[in-house]
Amino acid sequence: MEENDRYIDMDMADTIIDRPLGFSIGNRHYDIYPVTLGKSMLIQRLTANLELDSGNIKINPYMEMLRVCEEKKSDVCRILSIHTFNRKDDVLDNTKVGYRARMFEHKLSNEEIAKLFLVTLSDNVERFIKYLGIDSERPERERITSFKRSKSYSVSFGGKSIYGTLIDYACQRYGWTMDYVVWGISYANLKMLISDAVTTIELSKEDAKALRISQGGTIDADDPRNIDKIRSMFGD
Repeated sequence: MEENDRYIDMDMADTIIDRPLGFSIGNRHYDIYPVTLGKSMLIQRLTANLELDSGNIKINPYMEMLRVCEEKKSDVCRILSIHTFNRKDDVLDNTKVGYRARMFEHKLSNEEIAKLFLVTLSDNVERFIKYLGIDSERPERERITSFKRSKSYSVSFGGKSIYGTLIDYACQRYGWTMDYVVWGISYANLKMLISDAVTTIELSKEDAKALRISQGGTIDADDPRNIDKIRSMFGD
């Protein structure tokens, strides 16, 4: 296993078990917990007010975090405070969040806050999706789904917002309550479950032929879309 693969597998394991990242101020210990969907929505509003420069983040993310901490330290500390609470009641308790935010503002330097804030912004989901090859399956799944819909007489409604595309889907598939989807499971795990969910689309032989999907493990050499598969068979 390559070194990079090993680190990704470790990060994935940490995501699955919701492993928090800890830090200390004096003799007090705090954990940065994985965000839930509900927590991410609260943080998203606050982060928008920071006016982060995406260009600077790509060039030097730490320096951009430091700039924001120097200009809007109290706002950054409030975001960091929210990250250190794990229960819904605590996250929504403005008194608790505000008290801890002010404590961070007084006890931590801009450099320390910038490093912690940078940790909270990391999102491994897209990295996992690319590493596992889930992203490469998306176009083919969409192509097949579109084909099946074109031959179907069913009509679908809804799916206009996160209610239908994410919350309702998770509730129906796993039997969870809306409260659990929004506050109980980490947003990263929720997105990975939905992105990598096993999806089976029944196709007739005629459908497979129309879609140029190989049957019985054979590859249609006349289909230019299979050129990469053919090359890989010969080690190219």
